[in-house]
Amino acid sequence: MASDFPTPSSSRANARAEPPHSTVWRDLAWVLAFAVLAAVLGSTFDFSERAYRWTRGLERFQVDELPGTLCVLSVGLAWFAWRRYREARRELCYRRALEEQAERLLADNRRLANQALQVQEHERRHLARELHDELGQYLNAISLDAARIRDLAETREPEIQRIAVALMQSASHVYRQIGGMIRRLRPIGLDEFGLPSALEHCVDGWRERLPQASFQLTIEGDFTGLSDALTITLYRLVQEGLTNVSKFAPAARVEVFMVRAPREVQEGQPPLAAQIDEIVVTLADDGPGVDLEKPRRGLGLIGMRERVEALGGEFHVASKPEGGFLICARVPSQAGLAEPVN
Repeated sequence: MASDFPTPSSSRANARAEPPHSTVWRDLAWVLAFAVLAAVLGSTFDFSERAYRWTRGLERFQVDELPGTLCVLSVGLAWFAWRRYREARRELCYRRALEEQAERLLADNRRLANQALQVQEHERRHLARELHDELGQYLNAISLDAARIRDLAETREPEIQRIAVALMQSASHVYRQIGGMIRRLRPIGLDEFGLPSALEHCVDGWRERLPQASFQLTIEGDFTGLSDALTITLYRLVQEGLTNVSKFAPAARVEVFMVRAPREVQEGQPPLAAQIDEIVVTLADDGPGVDLEKPRRGLGLIGMRERVEALGGEFHVASKPEGGFLICARVPSQAGLAEPVN
């Protein structure tokens, strides 16, 4: 499904396949060829002599002066075209400079967004670890002490037993809430078991929450050695896509596909590009779909696009009313390895 989308790199490569200066020399060659052809035809058929004989009878109208006038007009038009050409060149250079500046600013903004996301995920992981290590053990100790109080007061003080049971229930409730916070801050098993296991756990959770929906997860390839930024981006991409399914298509059939495969090398790219593989993620459902031409209030798709493009990837969306929804992302597997977060 991912191959059906046009890639910006391929369109840019086709646009730059032919340098501008080659078209200039080609057009100049055509002009010179027509000039030589006109000279050959003029010398063969004596156009000047024939024109003189034809216009000799119109001397009172000064028609014989027309070639000189046309020559001056052609020189003036050439000068006019040259002036317009210079202005167009200046305008083109100015626009190119603005485009380069806009591209640099966009690249800086994406690097900044990528750094902010990495810092955010780093803080989330740290906070989840602190919640689990610090609060978790104390809540467990409270629960054990309350169970001990309950056992000791079982035959002596019913009121103490009731308070102990309530204390155990409160500790269990807080522990479950902290567990939910930890799962939202940092996916379960992502650091210990890897991305495929974390995605399977995520999909299993949505199977329990959306029993009317059908989920199919397919993962192909080796996903070890990825950067933390890329791993969490792929996970958040699938997580946000499933969240959108729960909002707009809770009874749909959902297919999640993720593969790590060699990158398709475009014509004109260096051979080194073939040594870098990429990860393709697609998430499709047969829900009601949306009209992408209409503005949307949600920021989920925008956030997903920014995450993917901040790592140098491509993000595409396809949908239509009553036609389902498709999300496709392509990210280089080496993304994020050069900029670790401390």
